[in-house]
Amino acid sequence: MTEINNPNELDREEHVNIRQQSGYQQQTQVVEDLNANRRVTVSRIAQLIWLFFGVIEAFIGIRVVLKLIAANPANPFANLIYRFTDIFLWPFSGLTVTPQAEGMVLEISSIIAILVYALLAWIIVRLVWLLFYRPASRSVRTIKKENY
Repeated sequence: MTEINNPNELDREEHVNIRQQSGYQQQTQVVEDLNANRRVTVSRIAQLIWLFFGVIEAFIGIRVVLKLIAANPANPFANLIYRFTDIFLWPFSGLTVTPQAEGMVLEISSIIAILVYALLAWIIVRLVWLLFYRPASRSVRTIKKENY
């Protein structure tokens, strides 16, 4: 079977072995899937996408917790988290009201951002699999013929 886009690129390879032995002939046919490396690559790309969005969501989650416990924004760790997540929360700023009480802040827009980024990661991973995945195929057929 050849790929339609490039007729020189194979996605399956077939090997036939024939052995003559006394009294019978044995033929083994092995069809190997050459797209296994492509599936591994697609899987790794999908894992990298999940990792990237997972890290972003984790930082946003830490930000939500820091805001809820009224962490000091002058603290280097809190400042790092706030500055790093600002760029990812920019599209969601002003989306909802931000309830506050005695310095504690519930950033509802950050929670919405976590959900949106999770959905976006899922869509991108599904799209990568849809565009680049090729199913595996391997078959083995053995034929023994007795000589009369």
